[in-house]
Amino acid sequence: MDKPRLQSASFIVSQQQMNLDMEIFPFDIWGTTVHVLMLFKAGIIDKGQAKVCLKALTEIKKEIQEDKFRIDPEKGAQLTLEAELVKRAGEAAHSVHTGRSRNDQVMVAELLYLREQMLSAAGGVVSLAEELFKLAVVHNQTIMPGYTHMQPGKITTVGQWALSYLNGFLRTLGTVQYYLDLYDMNPLGACESYGTSWPLDREFTAEILGFAKVWEMPQDAISSRGFAQLGYLAALSEICLVASKLNEDLILFNTFEYGMVELGDEVSQRMHPITGSSVMAQKKNPDILEIIRSTTPQVIGFWSIVANTLSSLPMGYNRDGRESKEYIHLGLIKTNSVVSSLQKVISTLRINEQRMLDLAVSNYSLTTDLADYISQKTKIGYRQVYKIIGQIVDKAIEKGKPLDRITATEIMQAADDLDLKIEVSDEEIAQALDPKLVIAKRNNVGGSSPTVMNKLLDEAGKNIGKQLSRIQQKQTIIKNASQETDRLVKEVIS
Repeated sequence: MDKPRLQSASFIVSQQQMNLDMEIFPFDIWGTTVHVLMLFKAGIIDKGQAKVCLKALTEIKKEIQEDKFRIDPEKGAQLTLEAELVKRAGEAAHSVHTGRSRNDQVMVAELLYLREQMLSAAGGVVSLAEELFKLAVVHNQTIMPGYTHMQPGKITTVGQWALSYLNGFLRTLGTVQYYLDLYDMNPLGACESYGTSWPLDREFTAEILGFAKVWEMPQDAISSRGFAQLGYLAALSEICLVASKLNEDLILFNTFEYGMVELGDEVSQRMHPITGSSVMAQKKNPDILEIIRSTTPQVIGFWSIVANTLSSLPMGYNRDGRESKEYIHLGLIKTNSVVSSLQKVISTLRINEQRMLDLAVSNYSLTTDLADYISQKTKIGYRQVYKIIGQIVDKAIEKGKPLDRITATEIMQAADDLDLKIEVSDEEIAQALDPKLVIAKRNNVGGSSPTVMNKLLDEAGKNIGKQLSRIQQKQTIIKNASQETDRLVKEVIS
């Protein structure tokens, strides 16, 4: 008696899953090709069998590149490939699955795909870091207010502000590299979860696929489906978190009230149907920044979904892990969009230097520097000077009196009231409140003086180069592995 048609197939193998599988399919072809080469090398299949199978795989690879190959929804990606191989290679194709399960077949394809995608995403972060570096170089000594609790704190420079975010993004690349290294293992040969009696050469397939080593424990390899996606989503979330902080600064600094920066016309325009207002002609809306702001929680949410999906799964293969594929895909799309959009924003950003300087001078941000100067000059403990200057500035703010209108007499009188002796002149106060002189005094490690900033910029430039080199080195390993695969295939089928 024939069984009824499986009505759950469209749910288990959904159109969304097939679309994702088509993106991963070239890597499935690569993994399958290397598996066939290994079977031939190990003497499990003969050259004739290997030849017809490799020819068929080469044909399918070409059809995928030409967008002519489709997955059968009744079979799913892996069994569609197997059926096509049988149709094209005949009896020899039945040996392709020797010592291999769909489980390790899927695992290796996904790891190969994710490795390439994460390296590409890392390259985008490097490009963003390069734009921040350019901004820091140009505005090395451009004075701007610094904030704590969103209140004026101390003055800083645009160069330091940009370098701070640059360093944050470079650290996220360290996280990306950590997970790339962590999952730089070949699961092929783990079979369904428990290994096989076939004499597989797992070291050979690891080398030809460009992996650093074999994922030795079969149960661990197969049961860990989704964990690479989870790790990569953690790295993408970190990238988006740094981006969201930079993004929020820009939204605030771009407001009329701050007026410190203006978005370039390349990313926002007045009276434009997208970035302008339909009725308020003066508006130049930061739509691009608002969309970026809404994206970060989505990527973090994808991590949470995958983590909850993997939670409490028993040892061995479980179909639940497949769902991670969708969320890492979305995470990559969203993160790449955030990074490329911010790159455009930074590269076209206009800095209002005079407005920044005016704010730094008028918002009492130089209060601490004045107290520092007096404490250093008189050797009176900073906390006592803090009280003296604090009382004077508190009254000045209440009366709307600018900081640079405070006199030496006021300071000396306030000190006398606390039985302290301070001798200072109006000229010294003026120098202590000169923004350029204040910045120039910060000569300690990480300071904002020209000498220190030039050193920091030099280090940042080198760090960007190192990160780019690491990405390119790994991409070269992958490229060489792919070329070696092609060479071995030609050697067999020629």
